[in-house]
Amino acid sequence: MLATMLLSRWSIVAFNVVILMPLTLALYEVASLLWGAGFGHHEAIQEAGHIIEGMGVILIGWGVVLEERAGVSHLLGGLPTEEPDYEAALDALCHHVGLALLVLGLMAEIFVQCVEVPDHIIHTDGIERVVLTGSAAFLVLGLATLVRHVIGLALFRGPGRIPTAAAASGAGGH
Repeated sequence: MLATMLLSRWSIVAFNVVILMPLTLALYEVASLLWGAGFGHHEAIQEAGHIIEGMGVILIGWGVVLEERAGVSHLLGGLPTEEPDYEAALDALCHHVGLALLVLGLMAEIFVQCVEVPDHIIHTDGIERVVLTGSAAFLVLGLATLVRHVIGLALFRGPGRIPTAAAASGAGGH
């Protein structure tokens, strides 16, 4: 029951939306800190890095849960098995999205660490904003991945049951 509550298709949509909201606000704030009101302030660079790092950790964590949906659901008592093909197709969809979020979150973190490592190891003096903008770009890709996942889950009908555009608009040949 707990697995159904937390890892069903619509629960995952809800979690994605909950993550999308602060991610969107964070990206707006990072852009403002790096290229807007915070431009020219060293503290703004540090704050932008912390925001990116935090959102990267969230993408990594949620990505792992999605990637291992089948395993996590088993730990939580399992999902209903009336439609094993449906659950397997949903697991595959979540696995691919989870892996993408994991990689995107890690890349965002790697770029932040390039700025935080001392300059005598990785010289980023003077290009911190550019490097952190690259890091934020991975978060933008994560945002797009989450949006696409929400849409994919909303339209998901199981293996071989994904509606076509004509059927979804009611323009079928009836």
